[in-house]
Amino acid sequence: FAHNVHRSYLLIIMMIGGAPSFLLLFLLPITVVLSAFEVPYPQSSAQIRSSIVASDASFATPPPPPPPQNKNDENQPITRQILLGSGTMAEVITCIPPKKTTSPDMLENIFSSLFGTDNTSSSSSKNNKPTLAFLHGSFHASWCWAEKYMPYFASLGYPCVAFSLQGTGGTPVMEMGAKKVKIASHVADLNAFLKGLSDDDTASLGLGLGDDPKIVLIGHSFGGLTIMKWLEQMYGDNNDDNSNSPKDINLAGVGLMCSVPPSGNGAMTMRFIRRSLVDAWKITAGFVMKKAITDKAICRDLFFGGTEDDNGISDEDVERYQSYFQRDTVATIDLGDLAKKLPSALADVETGRAPFVDRLPPVFVVGATEDFIVDREGVDETARYMGLEEPLIVDSPHDVMLGRRWNNGADAILEFIGAL
Repeated sequence: FAHNVHRSYLLIIMMIGGAPSFLLLFLLPITVVLSAFEVPYPQSSAQIRSSIVASDASFATPPPPPPPQNKNDENQPITRQILLGSGTMAEVITCIPPKKTTSPDMLENIFSSLFGTDNTSSSSSKNNKPTLAFLHGSFHASWCWAEKYMPYFASLGYPCVAFSLQGTGGTPVMEMGAKKVKIASHVADLNAFLKGLSDDDTASLGLGLGDDPKIVLIGHSFGGLTIMKWLEQMYGDNNDDNSNSPKDINLAGVGLMCSVPPSGNGAMTMRFIRRSLVDAWKITAGFVMKKAITDKAICRDLFFGGTEDDNGISDEDVERYQSYFQRDTVATIDLGDLAKKLPSALADVETGRAPFVDRLPPVFVVGATEDFIVDREGVDETARYMGLEEPLIVDSPHDVMLGRRWNNGADAILEFIGAL
């Protein structure tokens, strides 16, 4: 597949100096190929997890991630592998602020023990900050949230959790040796993960978040499309599965950041080709041919933007992230299966809205000024699908959670959750 795309682009480049009419003949098969193209899901995440990828895709138990940028020891992420209710052994990263008992709380507890009163309701009312559940996108795993976002929000009192999708280093595919993962598998794992955040659930992950924690679910890039499919399952008209009731998860809000739009990458690919063959080539080479793993310039353009001075991502950082990408890009999404199930199939023809938006909790959609992968039209499409008039655009490249400008996306999240 990658070889065919490479060959087609070489032919295009040879024709550019000649007859433009013949160029269009070559663009047509490329657009057909790329219309089915979706960014592959990761396989593992190097150095953060020194798991050994063998020929049969078996994995060793990963170590914890590197120390976060925040030096506060109380808010360091913790990595572990936990069996989800879906049967997947998943890598889970948590960054949960310590519970601090104030003097009034201690007096309440003493009073309760002496006189047998119940102070549960008063205690729970004080710990009302929602848990932030993060879902990564392509070429990434849960490590991308652990570097800056999770320590930052935990320092503000928000419990933070994230898990890595099947095919990443900490979460091997359930079918040993499989190279493709169906979108339904990712949705099932996400559902099991969110249910497991409750300490009261039979499949609880045991994270100590309480019996009914409020959850704000935040997805980036392809993680956003996975969330759309999960919302479709939970809130859609065809949800006849009693085991998947929205009542089982206390979802307080949903955020999609630089998300792949409901129609996938097909329409965006057409727009990229019309705007710039060079940019279209970089995206194709970066993802399909995985040049983002070996080519620093392409990697920087796709994910981080500009130069080291622009966004604070040094060449050493790029090499480190490329090593993560190398380990996170073996098992990929089943494109043939996904093409039949894109969220846009349910959207209203006139408005582009999902049929279940009126049943959703509050939603926010964020795009980035320097996003090389998801264009403004794609962000607008996602906003319409989620029932919003327009998205919020922040000053950032595609990877809003990394680099010098990470706080711009974080501020957007903070404003949203502060209004819940």
